Amino acid sequence: MVGSKIYCINDQHRPNDIPLSKWIKVGQIYTIRQVDTITIQNKMLAFKLEEIDIDDCFPYTHFAADRFVPIIPITPEQLEEILDKLEEEAV
Repeated sequence: MVGSKIYCINDQHRPNDIPLSKWIKVGQIYTIRQVDTITIQNKMLAFKLEEIDIDDCFPYTHFAADRFVPIIPITPEQLEEILDKLEEEAV
């Protein structure tokens, strides 16, 4: 999982302790630097990112994993297959 690319789908409710310049943005792609289970209110999966370092924003040191979706690389051939199947289903 470390080194994987992820796509931000939720940048709402930024804690005041994290400056806007260090906050994630919807539609941006990030790289996972570290994966941990953290406890703020309850246990949750969270990421440290290559592109943004918030270690100095204690108690916030990670971004919640549910703010992202994975990017799964596909080959042109796989894309062609997907488009063919979608086309068949549309008929």
